[in-house]
Amino acid sequence: MSTFDQDLNKEQLLGQFLDEIYEKLNLNFTRVTDTEFQNKGVDLIFVHSGKEYYIDEKAQLDYLNNSLPTFTFELSYLKNGNWRKGWLFDHKKITDHYFLITDIRIKTQTIEEGFESCSITSVDTKKLRKYLENIGLDWDTLNDLDAQIRHSDQEKNIPLRNLKEKEEGCLYFSVQKDEKPLNLKLYLNWLIKIGVAKRIYPF
Repeated sequence: MSTFDQDLNKEQLLGQFLDEIYEKLNLNFTRVTDTEFQNKGVDLIFVHSGKEYYIDEKAQLDYLNNSLPTFTFELSYLKNGNWRKGWLFDHKKITDHYFLITDIRIKTQTIEEGFESCSITSVDTKKLRKYLENIGLDWDTLNDLDAQIRHSDQEKNIPLRNLKEKEEGCLYFSVQKDEKPLNLKLYLNWLIKIGVAKRIYPF
């Protein structure tokens, strides 16, 4: 099985597990299968008080059986060597909330046996972008930093004067990956503290 197929299999199995959790939480949801809609950043549609909310699930599937205090938000990446804007500031996306799936535990050594547990943190996309803009991390500023970093020898954790690196976050440049993504790495507890996120599972 190719790496792509393995990743797709992981996502499908996790999706089934998450659907069971949403049902337990009595959430009124529909899982999206339309590719065009998915490309706009929608994995789920939730209905609450008569209003639809578009949800993009982001899962730490590369870190199974690990509990990380942070989550990375994509600023940019390379596709076939060409620069592309990441999903965090991509206004073609219509996402209302990110569901960050972390602390993913599997039942045995093989993922096919299924998942045991996970944590889900909901992040309000508009509130997050607004907060970042208010502390001087708007798209134009981050885009300038992006260009500087990609033309330097910096990699991995790159401090930002706007954030406390060990409590709030920093930039993270993955040069070892083919896509060379530049991400904003933020602490989950900090996102909850500043009011742009909340833990929805477990309570």
